[in-house]
Amino acid sequence: MNASSGATVGNSNCTIVRFSTADYAPRKRLDACREIYGRTLSRRDIEPLSAEQFHTEATLWRIPGLGIVTARRSAAIYRLPREFIDNDDVFVTVGLTSSYEAHQFGRLLSLKRGEASVMTASEPAFLKVPTYGEYINVRAPRRTLSSFVAGLDAAYCRPIPADNPALRLLTHYIGILKETESLAAPDLRRQAVTHIHDLMALAIGATRDAAEIAKSRGARAARLRAIKEDIVTRLDQPDLSVATIAVRHRVKSRWVQRLFENEGTTFTEYVLGQRLDRAHRLLRNPLHANQKISSIALDIGFGDLSYFNRAFRRRYDMTPSDLRAAARSLN
Repeated sequence: MNASSGATVGNSNCTIVRFSTADYAPRKRLDACREIYGRTLSRRDIEPLSAEQFHTEATLWRIPGLGIVTARRSAAIYRLPREFIDNDDVFVTVGLTSSYEAHQFGRLLSLKRGEASVMTASEPAFLKVPTYGEYINVRAPRRTLSSFVAGLDAAYCRPIPADNPALRLLTHYIGILKETESLAAPDLRRQAVTHIHDLMALAIGATRDAAEIAKSRGARAARLRAIKEDIVTRLDQPDLSVATIAVRHRVKSRWVQRLFENEGTTFTEYVLGQRLDRAHRLLRNPLHANQKISSIALDIGFGDLSYFNRAFRRRYDMTPSDLRAAARSLN
């Protein structure tokens, strides 16, 4: 992929574009941002608000039924003029690190960090970004969201509070998708599109029946994914438990347990599996060839070496020492 030219990668079902003004000479950055990122990729006019060096770094995903932009960008007005309008998508913008303003239908929103705006791509609008900051923009077809949200038009240029649970899940879910590149896998991509539609509808204000569907589908999937990611980053903690995870995610312990039960497993089984997988990778890695097996076990959260050896043998039909010996013979 050639980011500096604005070229795309992917296929007809998933296109990813990465753009950065850092790929251009300083004197060409603003023009490149206006023409490539602005007019070509995001269909916006860009008017800088600062005399400082202009910078934009963005990743854009284009998937049937969904568009996502994650960006760091300089202070500017990002304007949707009437001549750029070619669809009626609904888009939700979140200012992750700074405040911003949104304007549409004669309404002006002053939004704080973490708050989101809901707007339509069918009418002129603009966002005023006063300082360099990080933003997420997610868009979906109006016909999709209107089946979930009654009176969708009344939501345009209205704020979504930063503490809205669905908005927090949406932001976190998109962050996980970006880090894990899950949108590149067709099966995961289809699920992700549905889940994001559900979370958008819940954040905007889904009808009662639609909310029940969205909660049992998109919100639950996003919450489980966030919990799994949290577990993986905390495997080294011997006291990792369903109670500590529940507190961190502001839910009840029993609810966390049910999320895993719906997948045919348990919280304990998932944690054990992740720890054993990590041990397997470390024992095969030449960089850890001189590290004691007992040290590896302790480092990934096993407080009982005998239990670690028994669990490892049950899962891989060999002892940790057998695996290390086999790995050494191949290196």
